[in-house]
Amino acid sequence: MAINNKIELNGYLGQDAKSISKDGKSFIALRVATTDSYPEVDEKTGEVKWKDKDSIWHDVLVFRAQAAHFAKDLKKGDAVEITGGIAYKAFKDEKGFTRRQASIIANYVEKIEYHKQGSLLGKEVDEAMDAVSE
Repeated sequence: MAINNKIELNGYLGQDAKSISKDGKSFIALRVATTDSYPEVDEKTGEVKWKDKDSIWHDVLVFRAQAAHFAKDLKKGDAVEITGGIAYKAFKDEKGFTRRQASIIANYVEKIEYHKQGSLLGKEVDEAMDAVSE
């Protein structure tokens, strides 16, 4: 199979991983939310604050055995990193129009941990950079 597209997502699971078996094949289904943000300047203080956009939900299917091994134990709220491709399935809507539903076919799934480091002071950054150059 040719690889015609590549997608990378970092997001959060909206529900526990779901194992599905159909027609003798098994796979894992995930619902992943991603939220982009953008900087906005507060008119009163001039401070830049980040505002979140609406969350986007993605259907992710995991067929590869190695990726499914890790994906099967994921739980709602887990942060994940997913690499794969996008696939489309045609369907008819309630008015008879042909629509396309997108799904991500994951080649790689990893649970990730975010650790807040706090804000680094300029002095700390300078000292770290000096230590590296010694």
